[in-house]
Amino acid sequence: MRLVVVQETDWLQRGPHQQHHLFERLSARGHEVIVVDFEILYAPWPNAPLVAPRMEWSDVSRVNPEARVRVIRPAIVRLPGLARITSLVTFYRELARIVRSFRPDLIVNYAISTGVSALAIARSQRIPFVMHVIDALHTLAPHKWIWPLARSFEALLLRNADATIYINEELKDYGVTLGARRQAACTVRTGVDLERFHPSRDANEIRREWSIAPDAVLLVFIGWLYHFSGVDTIMHMLPDMPTTLKMLVVGSGEAESKLWALRESLGLHDRVVFTGRQEYESMPDFMTAADVCLMCSELNPVTRHIVPIKTFEYLACGRPVLASELPGVMREVPPGNGIIYAPKNELLPALQRLLDPDARAREGRKARAYAQKHCDWPKLTDRFEQVLSSVIAQEK
Repeated sequence: MRLVVVQETDWLQRGPHQQHHLFERLSARGHEVIVVDFEILYAPWPNAPLVAPRMEWSDVSRVNPEARVRVIRPAIVRLPGLARITSLVTFYRELARIVRSFRPDLIVNYAISTGVSALAIARSQRIPFVMHVIDALHTLAPHKWIWPLARSFEALLLRNADATIYINEELKDYGVTLGARRQAACTVRTGVDLERFHPSRDANEIRREWSIAPDAVLLVFIGWLYHFSGVDTIMHMLPDMPTTLKMLVVGSGEAESKLWALRESLGLHDRVVFTGRQEYESMPDFMTAADVCLMCSELNPVTRHIVPIKTFEYLACGRPVLASELPGVMREVPPGNGIIYAPKNELLPALQRLLDPDARAREGRKARAYAQKHCDWPKLTDRFEQVLSSVIAQEK
């Protein structure tokens, strides 16, 4: 298959997300993959040149060394607001150029604004158009006042897609509610590399590097530091917990400076360690260094439907996960499978119970067993490949 992937985030710096895992595995199987992405982390003018030029990378691989993905980034104007508007034009022109030279069998879309350009090209050139839904897209718009408009465009894309694919049943219900055809909707769950994310990895080096004592009970959060990620919630609990309880925060994001200030105000400078952004290759080591992994995001329109890929990576590493009660996650991984769900006012007693090493070991075994049964990437890639192939076959 010749596949074009369209997204409005940075393929090289953000993630890896669901699409990285799937399309790199498809690339390694011999399918040709072109990704058209967006410089979401751009420095606005005048801190950077006004126009970001078109850029291209060949043989890109984020998670699979055998992948050979081609990434193309159309030019944009580096001004908030105008960047998105200009991308409608530059993406349309770039996709038209790709269609002429590459003749894709399918366009798979993850975007709203640039997705409109992708849909227009797909319809004009009679190329099947698939929406792969990993988030409630309109909730990712930077300002809430624009959510109604973004939601209307999201619904337009879902209604006009030849097929829609979702990472969980919660999102599937959401997509159908917005107008996606139920008979053309299917679910391909999130997976994990069960060999890379494994409980037996040696995590001693990570603990030594970040000065975590062997007898410390270590909480680990991994991910982008949104203001709603719940890291601050756990930090507020630490003064009432044993001093041997430490916390490692792996990642960066808009809440980082606020969290640093909170650490100082709570006197936790020797108990909470910020590592900043780390390479994906090191994530299994950070996870196996943990005694408990954290996923305590606040419930809001952004988090209601999501099931972060780290959920399954945590589980595969055989570590218990302390989590807030997010509907999408709870539907995908029911209680009793290594994730301890608790409302915000009960997170503290749940964490106290996990100070017992026997309880952690018991929940960790459940976590690994669930991942082995449900989250094998090769099998999920087989399913994804079959769905895309069937859409192409139906349109011929």
